[in-house]
Amino acid sequence: MRIKTINLILSYSTIVYLFVGLTINSKAQENTSENFRFRSFGLSMGVYNPELDYWKNDTNSRFKGEDFSTSIFVQGFVEFTLVKNLIAKGGFGYWQTHADTRIPNYGKTSMLLTGTPLSLDLIYFISPARLAFITPYVGIGGELLLIQYNLDFEDKENPDPVNGSSALGTILLGLESKLSGNFTIDLFFEYKTGNYQQSFIREVTSPIPNTPSSEIEVTENISLNGPKFGVSLKYLF
Repeated sequence: MRIKTINLILSYSTIVYLFVGLTINSKAQENTSENFRFRSFGLSMGVYNPELDYWKNDTNSRFKGEDFSTSIFVQGFVEFTLVKNLIAKGGFGYWQTHADTRIPNYGKTSMLLTGTPLSLDLIYFISPARLAFITPYVGIGGELLLIQYNLDFEDKENPDPVNGSSALGTILLGLESKLSGNFTIDLFFEYKTGNYQQSFIREVTSPIPNTPSSEIEVTENISLNGPKFGVSLKYLF
């Protein structure tokens, strides 16, 4: 799990560094006043809809067919201008989703899944397509996702939370609209790609009569692919 996450992070980092290097080299002759500087900070919020295929569809999932809550996210971020129209954006966020079911001998059972993403995106503002005070942009990025899984049982003692991490990729589209000289509001769409691994203990019934069942540990890959829609308020410097 840890080696896979590190390899994914290194892959995303390599893409980012190559993209930055090529872009900076191609812009080297431009006015230096447009080069590296602190651009803005802001806050985003919206809806993220991870696939969670195992939880929602697998026959071994206790939560198959249950309704999962809408995953609301919030994120604080800062932006830096690398060269004209090319922006680096770093963010720290939070999201959660939960579902309820009933399990024999455990009573009402609630599952809470929370994610804390640390993200880095590269964004290109398409100045030629600017319309009045609205500028479209596109981008790519990646994130290190810290994830926690909690169960709450009605009739049993609750187990300890399970913590893990994974790396996700991002593609994004957005519109930046100026409200004033220092404030903008953005509408954006992202698509996340990636998954995380979780281990479970399952009971296996013995085919031999009068022989007790056994327990085995299995690991599932759970998809986090899905769209993310949001709005951002930024303060520009």
